[in-house]
Amino acid sequence: MNPIIRLRGVHKAYGELAVLRGIDLEVPAGQTVSVIGPSGSGKSTLLRLLMTLDRPDQGVLEIDGESPWTMEKNGSQQPADERHLRQVRGKVGMVFQHFNLFPHMSALHNVMEALLRVLRLPRTEAEARARERLSAVGLADKADAYPAHLSGGQKQRVAIARALAMQPKVMLFDEITSALDPELVGGILALLHEMSSKRTMTMVIVTHHMRFAESCSDRVVFFDEGVIVEDGAPKAIFHEPRHERTRRFVDAILGPEA
Repeated sequence: MNPIIRLRGVHKAYGELAVLRGIDLEVPAGQTVSVIGPSGSGKSTLLRLLMTLDRPDQGVLEIDGESPWTMEKNGSQQPADERHLRQVRGKVGMVFQHFNLFPHMSALHNVMEALLRVLRLPRTEAEARARERLSAVGLADKADAYPAHLSGGQKQRVAIARALAMQPKVMLFDEITSALDPELVGGILALLHEMSSKRTMTMVIVTHHMRFAESCSDRVVFFDEGVIVEDGAPKAIFHEPRHERTRRFVDAILGPEA
């Protein structure tokens, strides 16, 4: 079975700054992978490439067996057209650090908007799906509320519901608790834990919450200076790391007795 995410020799630089330096990574369908590492190690850039917001400078990136940027036509690989890019991009959803909600739309209409404009669902079907997803994240009673009247945790739940409503095969989460007040973090992490346990989609989570990564992940990938230093089971990464750099990072975050 082909992995749903596959990277081979992926490099990405911004000007003179090499951010990713030869990344090899495969993720099977249904797996939850937490990506950890210091600031500037390339974690968020990885997600941007998977979301097709940026393109690798070198290497192979495939989602569900397809490259977003090339397609087979007349028996050969050719540059992808816009239809192909949309098709591959539609398999991936992403939730960002900042909620990016439309302030002039209710929670319900924030979730409905892409269903109407991108998937072109009938309005009744889009509304039913949006209400279902809001209910799934515990916000059925906030469907008519506007972002200005929602807490940070509620806004992040709307953003998650919006991504889930598109029914992606892969969900990406980029430090989604970093903009929240500390007392709101637990609820969002509990929601991610619940989603992970259902194994209905592949999840890649960039997080600085090490205990969460240990408890909810099938795998943990440690990035540093644009390379994958270590990739393994949570117990191995947090309690029996093979690499000294991993050990120093974990000790700095959790303490040497972790």
